[in-house]
Amino acid sequence: MPSDYNRDMATWLSPTAQSRFRRLAADLRRVFGPRFVSLVAYGPHRSAVFAETVEPGDLDAMGALVDTWHRDHLATPLVMTVDELSRSLDAFPLEFQAMLDRHEVIDGTDPLTAIRIDAADLRRACEVQAKSHLVHLRQGWLEAHGHPQELAHLAARSAGPFRALLIQVARLSGETAETTDELAAFAERTMHLPAPLGRDVLAADEGADASARVATRLAEYLTAAERLWTHVDGWSPR
Repeated sequence: MPSDYNRDMATWLSPTAQSRFRRLAADLRRVFGPRFVSLVAYGPHRSAVFAETVEPGDLDAMGALVDTWHRDHLATPLVMTVDELSRSLDAFPLEFQAMLDRHEVIDGTDPLTAIRIDAADLRRACEVQAKSHLVHLRQGWLEAHGHPQELAHLAARSAGPFRALLIQVARLSGETAETTDELAAFAERTMHLPAPLGRDVLAADEGADASARVATRLAEYLTAAERLWTHVDGWSPR
C-alpha cells in the first residue's frame, strides 16, 4: 500500500464507502501508474481523480471499469490534471468551492491545499445561479399552474439547488451557514423569507408535507428568490 495512503477518513465517509473508494483508488493507480496524483472524495459516492496527464488510453482503460464502479455504488469520477484544476477555478468557482469545503483525500497528495476561490468569481457564479433559480421557478410555476402536485414537485426539485446557493451566498457575506436552521435564518435576514417557510423549502425534497406547504406559498418563495438575486447582484467586498 502506498506510504501516503490516507488512513484518517472523514466521519461522513462510512466504513463501507471508505472501502469502495479504496478499491477505486487502487484501480486508478493501475491505470495512471506514476502519473497518478490523487483520488479525492467530495461526497459519499462522488470523487475526482487527478493525474499529471490524461491520455486517451487512460480513458479507455477506465471506461472498462465504470460498470464495476457503478455496481460498487460509486459515481464515475471526474478526471483532470492538477494544471486543469488551477486554470478552471474562475470558470467553476461554485463547484470547486463545494469540493474544497468538503473533501477527503483517499489516496495520494491533496491537490486542493493551495487553491483559493476568488471572491469576485464566486459572486459572479452566485449571481448566475440566483438568476437561473428565479427564472426556473417562474417557468415551473407557469407549467404547473393550477396543479398542486406539480407545484409541490417544483418545490422539491428546487430544494437542493436553493440550499447549495444559500451556502455560497452566506460565504460571500462572511457567514458560515450549513444546517437547515442556519440557512433558514440567513434567508430570513437577507431575503425576508420567513424562517418556517425557508425550512420547508430546504426540506421540500425530503417529504411530501414540506413540499406541499411550499406549493401553497410559492408567491412568497418567488419574491424571496428575486430578493436573493438582487442581494448577490449588488454585493461588493467589505
